[in-house]
Amino acid sequence: MNILVLGAGEVGFHIAMRLAAEGHDVAVVDSNEERIQRVADTMDVRTVLGNAAHPSVLESAGAKNADLLIAATASDETNMLACQVAHSLFKVTTKMARIREPDFANNKQLFGRDELPIDMIISPEHEAARAIVKRYQVASAMDAQGFAGDRVQLLGMMIRPKSLLAGLALEELADVMGDNRVFVVAHEHNRKWKVPMKDTVLLAGDSVYLAVSSHQVEAVVEALEGCKQEQSVKRNVMLVGGGNVGYAVAQALERMGVSVKLIEHNEERAKWISDHLDSTIVLHGDALDRDLLEEEAVAHMDDFLALTNDDETNILSSLIASKYKVPHVVTLVNRAIYSDLVREIGLDVIVSPRFTTAASILRHVRKGSILGMSPLGDGTLEVIEAEALETAKILELPLKDLRLPKDTVIGAIVRGETVIIPDGESMVLPNDHVVLVSRADAIRDIERLFEVRLEFF
Repeated sequence: MNILVLGAGEVGFHIAMRLAAEGHDVAVVDSNEERIQRVADTMDVRTVLGNAAHPSVLESAGAKNADLLIAATASDETNMLACQVAHSLFKVTTKMARIREPDFANNKQLFGRDELPIDMIISPEHEAARAIVKRYQVASAMDAQGFAGDRVQLLGMMIRPKSLLAGLALEELADVMGDNRVFVVAHEHNRKWKVPMKDTVLLAGDSVYLAVSSHQVEAVVEALEGCKQEQSVKRNVMLVGGGNVGYAVAQALERMGVSVKLIEHNEERAKWISDHLDSTIVLHGDALDRDLLEEEAVAHMDDFLALTNDDETNILSSLIASKYKVPHVVTLVNRAIYSDLVREIGLDVIVSPRFTTAASILRHVRKGSILGMSPLGDGTLEVIEAEALETAKILELPLKDLRLPKDTVIGAIVRGETVIIPDGESMVLPNDHVVLVSRADAIRDIERLFEVRLEFF
C-alpha cells in the first residue's frame, strides 16, 4: 500500500516506522529539516521537506499514487487543508487527520463527502484518555487492552516479590492458578520483551502480559496480588493537568462516580475546567509543590494520574506521589526517549499517546481478516486479533501441530460468547476470533495464516 504520512513528530514518526516495517511504501512530509533528517536516518522511506498542505509538496511526495494519507502534523488546520487538497487534486481514496481541538472534533457535521473529506479523525489525546481510564479500571495492572468485543483482556502486570508468579516456571502456571485460566503471552526481563517459552522462569521485577477472559479479570488480579479488589468502595483520585487528556479523563471518572481532585497550573484553564465539570474539585497550583500536595492529602489518594503536556512535570510529580505511597500512579509520557527511563526509576504504569494512536490507525489500515492490532510493552511485540474464515490455513489443527511464525503464540480463542484459553490440543474453528502475540516483523506471515483460499469463493 502507498501511504503518505504528513508530520514527523512523535506520533507521525512512530506511525511511519511501524508502517514501513510492515513493508508498505511510505513517504513522510514535514517542514522541519531536523525531523525529516531523523526519519531519513532511521527508516527506509521517502522524505519530503515542505509544508504538508501545499499541492506542490504533496505532489512531490507521490500523492497521485497514494492509497492512504495520514495527516499528523501539529496543526489541525494544516491537517484538514491537506486532506482537502489530497481529495480535490489527487483523488486520494482514504484520508485520516489528527484533530486535537475539541471545537473541530466535536462538530461531526464538518466532515463528510460533501464537507471536509476526512474519513477518520485521529485524536492522540482521546486515545490516551481511553487507555488511562482502562488502566484505572484494573488498578493493579500497568496496562489493560480489550479484544474480541472486550471478551478477552490482555493485562500487563509487574511481578512483585510476593506475587504467585515470582520464581515460577510457566509450565507450573496451571498448578497455582486453580480455576483461573490465563496464558502468559509476553515476558519482559532486563528491559527486553519476548514471547516466553514453557520453561521460562518469571522473576520478581519482571513484567508480563496475561491473556484472560474478561469475567475472570478480578479473580486473576486478586490471586496474583494477594488482596481483594474493592470495586464497591469509592476511590479518591488526584489528577494533574487539565489539558485535553486530563479533562477527558476527569469527565470519564465523574461518570464512574469517582472522587477527583484536579490540579491545573494555568489559572484561566483551571477556571474553564471548573465551569465544565460537575463534581471534580479543581485547584489552581503547581503539581510539584509538596505543600499543596500535602494540603490536598496526596498520601490518602488511591490513584495519582500525571497527565500534563510536559513529560518532566509528569515524571517528577509521579515520583513525589510514589514517595507518599500512593498505590496506583499513572504517568503520561509523550517523548520516546523517556519511555525506558521511567520504568528504570520505578514508574511502572505509563501511557504513550504515540503508541495508542498508532494502534488505532493500524487497526484501520489492516486488510482481510486482521481485525485489530496493538503494540505491547515497548512496541517490540504486537497483539493481533484475527477472524478465522472458512478454508483459512489455521483451521482444525491442534495448536501443537500448527506451524506458527517464530516467536508467535495464540493467547485466546473466542467462539461466540465463549472464551477459550488454549492448550496444545485446542483447535481454531471457522468464524473463531483468535488473539495472537508475535513480533512486528511477522505480521505478513500471520496474515497468510488467515487468508481465505480461492475455493471458498
